[in-house]
Amino acid sequence: MNTSYIYHILIDRFAGCNPNQEGRCFKGGNLRGISQKLDHIQGLGCTGILLTPFYKTNEYHGYHITDYEQVDEHFGTWEDVAQLVNAVHERGMTIAADFVANHCHISNPLVQEHPDWFKKRKDGSLKCFYDIDYLPEFNLDKADARSYMVERIKLLCKLGFNAIRLDYAKGPSLEFWRKVRIEIKKAYPDVLLIGEILGAPIGKHLPEELAAQVRGGKISRQEAWQLCYAGILDGVLDFEYQSLMCKATHSAERIAGNERLEVAVREHFDRYADSPDYQLWLLLDNHDFNRFLYECGGDVELLKEAVDFTRHQERPYLLYYGTEKGMTH
Repeated sequence: MNTSYIYHILIDRFAGCNPNQEGRCFKGGNLRGISQKLDHIQGLGCTGILLTPFYKTNEYHGYHITDYEQVDEHFGTWEDVAQLVNAVHERGMTIAADFVANHCHISNPLVQEHPDWFKKRKDGSLKCFYDIDYLPEFNLDKADARSYMVERIKLLCKLGFNAIRLDYAKGPSLEFWRKVRIEIKKAYPDVLLIGEILGAPIGKHLPEELAAQVRGGKISRQEAWQLCYAGILDGVLDFEYQSLMCKATHSAERIAGNERLEVAVREHFDRYADSPDYQLWLLLDNHDFNRFLYECGGDVELLKEAVDFTRHQERPYLLYYGTEKGMTH
């Protein structure tokens, strides 16, 4: 998947979605609808798709998982998942799933069934993701909790997913991910584990060699943390690249023919020369960021320049759904 062009889909907001539904709610996008849109996706030149989580959830975006054993009824069924995977593969395309190991929703039965699987504060209360009291964090250094998550990831591999996006991968320990990767590679050596490492992990420290480079102004803290996972995961979402692209647009610079940007991007990629198999999945935007067209001030031609520039980097590129339609939100 080194040069894949991957269409990133927020399931509820894509095919089957009713945009007239108001408020923070499910709007109807589903897995069968995606299957029916594969002609459109492939027609854009995309060679793969990435789905947001499809497990049972209490939020339309899928990241607050209430049951890891079920597909959310708003999105479909396990049969719909399998049919979509097969339909994608029949076209010679790849498909990636999004998996949240760090935390779940408080209503997830695991909270009651396995209270020892969750992090606790000194007062005995649940430690939660960014102190959001309904998103308790797993203690994934416990063997049973780790084994449970490994089995959930293996199920995705068995279904035929070619890669797994690991949401908030900076949350669990590096040792957790080392062990997960060993277990997954034993059974599914070709499946890629790609981490979302955005910002510095809370309560963790960089290795001194990388920390010294940050202090010396040689690399950014984001770059350092991306480098930290080389050799532990198969790759990361390249938020450093996304930042470089935003800086260029905010400086009122064009992307095409921008020598300063080209040098900055080349220097960025060169920092990973010692890890040639470590994949940097490029992106301009996603569900956590403003649409890149918004960052471009509505300049469609500048957006096109950015997409073209990114596609020519010969690395996996995630095209967020709707970019081709000029969406700004």
